[in-house]
Amino acid sequence: MPISKFKYYFQFIYTTILGVILVFILISGATTSFVSQKFSSDYIRGALEKVDAANLYSQLFNFENHYFPKEGSTISLSNLFFQVATNIRLDDTRTLLGRELPQLSFYHTKIIVAEEGTTIAQLPYESTPSDEILKNPKEADEEKITDDTSKTDDNNTHQASTDKRVLIYQTHNLESYLPLLKNAQNPNDAISADERVNVVSLGSKLTSLLQKDGIGVQHDKTNMNQKLLDRKWKYTASYSASSEVVEAAISENKDLTYLIDIHRDSARKDTTTATINGKSYAKIVFVVGEGYEGYEKNQAFAKKLHKELAAKYPGISRGVYGKSQDQGNGIYNQNFSDKAILLEVGGVDNNQEELNRTIDAFADVFSEVYWEENGATEQ
Repeated sequence: MPISKFKYYFQFIYTTILGVILVFILISGATTSFVSQKFSSDYIRGALEKVDAANLYSQLFNFENHYFPKEGSTISLSNLFFQVATNIRLDDTRTLLGRELPQLSFYHTKIIVAEEGTTIAQLPYESTPSDEILKNPKEADEEKITDDTSKTDDNNTHQASTDKRVLIYQTHNLESYLPLLKNAQNPNDAISADERVNVVSLGSKLTSLLQKDGIGVQHDKTNMNQKLLDRKWKYTASYSASSEVVEAAISENKDLTYLIDIHRDSARKDTTTATINGKSYAKIVFVVGEGYEGYEKNQAFAKKLHKELAAKYPGISRGVYGKSQDQGNGIYNQNFSDKAILLEVGGVDNNQEELNRTIDAFADVFSEVYWEENGATEQ
């Protein structure tokens, strides 16, 4: 009898070790064989996070000894291993179709608040620029740069509070607009290092407007793309680079509470443009990450801004959208504050006049919300 028990335990340990080795073989094989399917450690983490460890452990024992009680619902190890190895979830056909229809991944975005009549095709999405365009971005078209752009000065401290509570930065700082660039026709070419025509220019204009309204603003112009190139990081690591900037800024100034990351959507003009009182505006989109604890507060803040914009400038905001870590970065540096927003301003086809009007409108509404929350007497 003792020998039988010894053999049983030996067999159990042997089987467990073989199982662990098999899992590592599957993972290592997948990382080399399925590169084209963008297999990543993030996906493994996402799959394993859905597993109840205690439940899984009890089932592993039950497989070897059926007298050992099982806890919770049944877990399919074959489904789990298949998901980890192939990035395909058997309970979600989008993960299978997404291999053949890459655009389908854009539609995982969660709609929190959206303008009436929004269709799936109008959801916000970001395209990943090619390595070539990131290394050789487009030049600005001097004839298309307006006086308003060249005169923007975010160092203007007229009436601005010395108590800086707003941080403006640009994670994808090269995102630009086709009408402002030379020899740029393809949407994927809307990339420029010229701060007069990329989203940094919008950050500068917003900074200047808020400062004129007495709000203390810190505008960070770090060239995130250059940081990625210097470190040989992929474009997908952009938020890792910008998180360093945000963390450093907050560590130096604990008063920084309002964090605004300015981006440009990849959608075309019919989706990203609104006509208000006979004038054309670039539409705004709020993106809220849901991959961290407490994201609901940032979601509420974004919804508040959306509501105020919709009331004062009907049609300018496309809405508030949520993204988990399965659908993107999922955090977007919003874990640093409960008043952090990712702001998509316009799309690849919007021109300077449309962008300027929108920044004017957003500054107007943001300023009202800011002084409402902080007391107009401080102004």
